[in-house]
Amino acid sequence: MTTDSTPRTPLWLLALFFAAFAVGTDDFVIAGLLPEIADDLAVSEAAAGQLVTVFSLTFAVTAPIAAIVTARWSRRAVMVSATAVFIAGNLLAAVAPTYTAPLLLRVMLACAGGVITPTAVATAATLAPTGRQGRYRILPQCAVL
Repeated sequence: MTTDSTPRTPLWLLALFFAAFAVGTDDFVIAGLLPEIADDLAVSEAAAGQLVTVFSLTFAVTAPIAAIVTARWSRRAVMVSATAVFIAGNLLAAVAPTYTAPLLLRVMLACAGGVITPTAVATAATLAPTGRQGRYRILPQCAVL
């Protein structure tokens, strides 16, 4: 019988990683699609670019506030709720017929992302092994328990 000395990444850590990754990706992924978005919404590329700006600014303002407000709430409930809002907002933004709809939805998405990211970081720090809170790794080859 052989034993694998490489520690396995816990599933909860992967879930938190992918949640934070999705929020970060959502902010900038549309930058590569600006011409198509501008054509689809009948606005200039500069106006379509504001969809990135409004997300980034809203996220920057809401993330620290969300971290403080939700600090004593159930992290599971916060993550599930914010993720549901995030998914619903993205689905609605994908089919939005006018420029105003995705612009307002980007604000909603940034607010949800501003809840997801600090909650994911706080959860990872709480669930990480003692002494590893700031250095817990996703990749198995980097994981040091």
